[in-house]
Amino acid sequence: MTDDSLSRLITMADQEIETAQLLLSNDRHRACISRAYYAMYYATQALLRAKKIASRTHKGMIQQFGQHFVKTGEFPSKTAKELSDNYNLRQLSDYEETIAVNEAQAAQALETAVRFVEQVRVYLNENDRT
Repeated sequence: MTDDSLSRLITMADQEIETAQLLLSNDRHRACISRAYYAMYYATQALLRAKKIASRTHKGMIQQFGQHFVKTGEFPSKTAKELSDNYNLRQLSDYEETIAVNEAQAAQALETAVRFVEQVRVYLNENDRT
Protein backbone atom coordinates (compact mmCIF):
# COMPACT_ATOMS: atom_id res chain seq x y z
CA MET A 1 0.00 0.00 0.00
CA THR A 2 1.56 3.25 -1.11
CA ASP A 3 -1.10 5.99 -1.01
CA ASP A 4 -1.75 7.19 2.56
CA SER A 5 -5.20 8.62 1.83
CA LEU A 6 -6.33 5.33 0.29
CA SER A 7 -4.91 3.38 3.21
CA ARG A 8 -6.76 5.65 5.64
CA LEU A 9 -10.04 5.07 3.81
CA ILE A 10 -9.54 1.29 3.88
CA THR A 11 -8.71 1.50 7.60
CA MET A 12 -11.92 3.45 8.14
CA ALA A 13 -13.83 0.78 6.20
CA ASP A 14 -12.27 -1.93 8.39
CA GLN A 15 -13.21 -0.03 11.53
CA GLU A 16 -16.81 0.30 10.35
CA ILE A 17 -16.90 -3.48 9.78
CA GLU A 18 -15.66 -4.07 13.33
CA THR A 19 -18.24 -1.65 14.70
CA ALA A 20 -21.03 -3.28 12.68
CA GLN A 21 -20.01 -6.68 14.06
CA LEU A 22 -20.23 -5.37 17.62
CA LEU A 23 -23.60 -3.80 16.92
CA LEU A 24 -24.97 -6.98 15.38
CA SER A 25 -23.84 -9.04 18.36
CA ASN A 26 -25.68 -6.58 20.63
CA ASP A 27 -28.95 -6.63 18.65
CA ARG A 28 -28.49 -3.10 17.32
CA HIS A 29 -29.69 -4.01 13.84
CA ARG A 30 -30.38 -0.52 12.49
CA ALA A 31 -26.99 0.78 13.56
CA CYS A 32 -25.30 -2.36 12.20
CA ILE A 33 -26.82 -1.74 8.78
CA SER A 34 -25.67 1.87 8.83
CA ARG A 35 -22.09 0.98 9.75
CA ALA A 36 -22.01 -1.85 7.19
CA TYR A 37 -23.02 0.60 4.47
CA TYR A 38 -20.41 3.12 5.62
CA ALA A 39 -17.72 0.45 5.37
CA MET A 40 -18.72 0.09 1.72
CA TYR A 41 -18.85 3.86 1.36
CA TYR A 42 -15.27 4.35 2.56
CA ALA A 43 -14.02 1.49 0.40
CA THR A 44 -15.76 2.97 -2.64
CA GLN A 45 -14.30 6.38 -1.86
CA ALA A 46 -10.85 4.75 -1.91
CA LEU A 47 -11.55 3.28 -5.34
CA LEU A 48 -12.76 6.57 -6.73
CA ARG A 49 -9.85 8.48 -5.22
CA ALA A 50 -7.43 5.98 -6.77
CA LYS A 51 -8.75 7.07 -10.18
CA LYS A 52 -9.01 10.74 -9.12
CA ILE A 53 -12.81 10.71 -9.39
CA ALA A 54 -14.88 12.87 -7.07
CA SER A 55 -18.50 12.53 -6.08
CA ARG A 56 -20.62 14.90 -4.04
CA THR A 57 -23.46 12.58 -3.07
CA HIS A 58 -23.93 8.98 -2.05
CA LYS A 59 -26.04 8.27 -5.14
CA GLY A 60 -23.42 9.96 -7.30
CA MET A 61 -20.73 7.80 -5.73
CA ILE A 62 -22.72 4.67 -6.52
CA GLN A 63 -23.21 5.86 -10.09
CA GLN A 64 -19.49 6.65 -10.46
CA PHE A 65 -18.61 3.19 -9.12
CA GLY A 66 -20.86 1.60 -11.74
CA GLN A 67 -19.48 3.71 -14.55
CA HIS A 68 -15.78 3.48 -13.73
CA PHE A 69 -15.48 0.01 -12.20
CA VAL A 70 -18.41 -2.16 -13.27
CA LYS A 71 -18.83 -1.05 -16.87
CA THR A 72 -15.08 -1.46 -17.32
CA GLY A 73 -15.27 -5.04 -16.07
CA GLU A 74 -13.01 -4.39 -13.09
CA PHE A 75 -15.82 -5.37 -10.70
CA PRO A 76 -18.79 -7.65 -11.36
CA SER A 77 -22.18 -5.98 -11.83
CA LYS A 78 -23.35 -7.75 -8.69
CA THR A 79 -21.14 -5.46 -6.59
CA ALA A 80 -22.87 -2.31 -7.83
CA LYS A 81 -26.25 -3.80 -6.96
CA GLU A 82 -25.01 -4.78 -3.49
CA LEU A 83 -23.66 -1.28 -2.88
CA SER A 84 -26.94 0.25 -4.00
CA ASP A 85 -29.01 -2.23 -1.98
CA ASN A 86 -27.02 -1.55 1.21
CA TYR A 87 -27.39 2.19 0.61
CA ASN A 88 -31.17 1.83 0.22
CA LEU A 89 -31.44 -0.37 3.30
CA ARG A 90 -29.37 2.13 5.27
CA GLN A 91 -31.67 4.94 4.15
CA LEU A 92 -34.71 3.00 5.33
CA SER A 93 -33.19 1.93 8.63
CA ASP A 94 -31.89 5.42 9.42
CA TYR A 95 -34.87 7.48 8.35
CA GLU A 96 -38.00 5.32 8.36
CA GLU A 97 -38.85 4.56 11.98
CA THR A 98 -41.86 2.47 10.95
CA ILE A 99 -39.71 0.00 9.02
CA ALA A 100 -38.90 -3.12 10.99
CA VAL A 101 -35.29 -4.22 10.58
CA ASN A 102 -34.40 -7.72 11.66
CA GLU A 103 -31.25 -9.61 12.51
CA ALA A 104 -31.17 -11.45 9.18
CA GLN A 105 -31.19 -8.16 7.25
CA ALA A 106 -28.44 -6.74 9.41
CA ALA A 107 -26.34 -9.90 9.12
CA GLN A 108 -26.75 -9.89 5.34
CA ALA A 109 -25.78 -6.22 5.08
CA LEU A 110 -22.69 -6.91 7.17
CA GLU A 111 -21.73 -9.99 5.16
CA THR A 112 -22.08 -8.01 1.94
CA ALA A 113 -19.94 -5.20 3.33
CA VAL A 114 -17.19 -7.57 4.47
CA ARG A 115 -17.03 -9.16 1.03
CA PHE A 116 -17.12 -5.78 -0.74
CA VAL A 117 -14.35 -4.24 1.35
CA GLU A 118 -12.18 -7.29 0.76
CA GLN A 119 -12.75 -7.08 -3.00
CA VAL A 120 -11.73 -3.43 -2.93
CA ARG A 121 -8.63 -4.22 -0.87
CA VAL A 122 -7.58 -6.91 -3.37
CA TYR A 123 -8.22 -4.60 -6.32
CA LEU A 124 -6.20 -1.76 -4.81
CA ASN A 125 -3.33 -4.07 -3.85
CA GLU A 126 -3.26 -5.71 -7.29
CA ASN A 127 -3.18 -2.28 -8.89
CA ASP A 128 -0.64 -1.03 -6.33
CA ARG A 129 -2.93 1.80 -5.30
CA THR A 130 -2.86 1.51 -1.51
